[in-house]
Amino acid sequence: MTEIAMPEPVQPAKPPKQEGGTATPWRDNIEAMLMAIIMAIVLKYFIVEAYRIPTGSMQPTLMGNDATGIYDRILVDKFSYQFSDPDRFDVAVFRYPLDRSKNYVKRIVGIGPEHFRIHNGDLWRRDTQDQPWELIRRPANVVDETWLKLNRDDATSGMFFDGGRPGWSSGRDFTVEGAARLRFGEDKNSIVDTYNDGYPDAFKDQISSLKRGSGSHPVGDLRIAGTLSVSADTQWVAFEMREGALAYDFRLPGPAAPEGATPEVRQRDLTEVVGGQSYQATEFTKAGEPMRLAANTEYSFGAENLDDLLTLELNGEVLAQAPVASNPNQASALAIEVTRGTVAFEDVTVYRDIYYTPGNVSEYYIPEGQYFMMGDNTLDSADSRAWTEHRMERLTENGDLELLIGNRRGDGSGSQSDFRNDLNPLPSPMSNPGGSPITWFRDEWGQLHDFLPSEFQNANPETLPAPFVPRDHILGRAISVFWPIRPFDGIWRFKMVD
Repeated sequence: MTEIAMPEPVQPAKPPKQEGGTATPWRDNIEAMLMAIIMAIVLKYFIVEAYRIPTGSMQPTLMGNDATGIYDRILVDKFSYQFSDPDRFDVAVFRYPLDRSKNYVKRIVGIGPEHFRIHNGDLWRRDTQDQPWELIRRPANVVDETWLKLNRDDATSGMFFDGGRPGWSSGRDFTVEGAARLRFGEDKNSIVDTYNDGYPDAFKDQISSLKRGSGSHPVGDLRIAGTLSVSADTQWVAFEMREGALAYDFRLPGPAAPEGATPEVRQRDLTEVVGGQSYQATEFTKAGEPMRLAANTEYSFGAENLDDLLTLELNGEVLAQAPVASNPNQASALAIEVTRGTVAFEDVTVYRDIYYTPGNVSEYYIPEGQYFMMGDNTLDSADSRAWTEHRMERLTENGDLELLIGNRRGDGSGSQSDFRNDLNPLPSPMSNPGGSPITWFRDEWGQLHDFLPSEFQNANPETLPAPFVPRDHILGRAISVFWPIRPFDGIWRFKMVD
């Protein structure tokens, strides 16, 4: 019989000797806490950080509003900018150059070195003064983020009207039978930049449109989108946008259109006299490939005039497109036209673009390594257009001159509300024991100074535009909104930021 050798029993290994002492639960907990703190610091300062949006300067992209109590929380990527420079149209968080104790969030619209211009509600650039201005067109993801919806889901405002049928009006879903022309809006005045455009329907009524400058600028850049289906005897479906003395037509051929018909965008001149002067625009038609809508088939459509580019879309595909010249007359209107047949429209939505309002200066030269920042809500944004550096000199106790540099905001009235908001320089609403007013001034490092008029060395302090943000002040890029989420209140502020 063959004997099978049995393996020797394995002796349990002795625990290795701990260098520096024996491990204990309290020590493990301390090490875990220290590691968590270190990781939190690394995350906060080098990788990602959360911020709260306190104002509406970036609406509709980011919301922060006292009337609604909604303040977006955003996640900011601080890692990417360690290896690459910011891109134009990034939503960036940065240290405010005139008060570095404060962080701002705005959209980067200008990058030096370049000449930069805000004109007719659009953004322009050029490399040198002897070059023509070039319109800055935003990428599609940014445009999708910044379109401002004008009509509401509940159809209580922003409807289409048929002048041929008194009293007839529609919401977002309606059917047109026979030849008809429907105009958007209850009156025939231009579409303008009303302050609360673009807010979600649930909050729009809570946002006052009585803001300075609200509704004072006609907006020519418009979009209409939705779905439609046509009957077999429909000839044409068209969308007309007017901009000053020009009409832009976006035409879709129906089943009853002539054979070989094509989708098209075209420009027409409505008048030959503008402001008492003769005016003749170039009329043109840009056609796509031959096609006709199929009867009883649902299509998604889109037509827009954006950044001097006319675009007609069907089911997400561009059918026809044509650039147009910049028009200083932005007075606008929108209409739908149907030529024979029956057309059923659903989810029809009208949008307007941001109208970029100029500040005290409309043209800038941005030096290399500097950035120009603007809020998406240009009617209510303290950004590069308005930033003003204030310089004050005073005598110190040693008889030396001390130069203070800080932010100039407000009218200097010294009101209690201005003081609480740190708008500076401001006379204090209080007086010192001697009865003389105290002047308060917050410098570029966020330090608050107070001193008497007798300490002023310069009776006429210098005020200079300060519109730029240095590269080393830019901290990171906003990547997402993650809060608030309150489904029962209709609040779902969760999205990526473009």
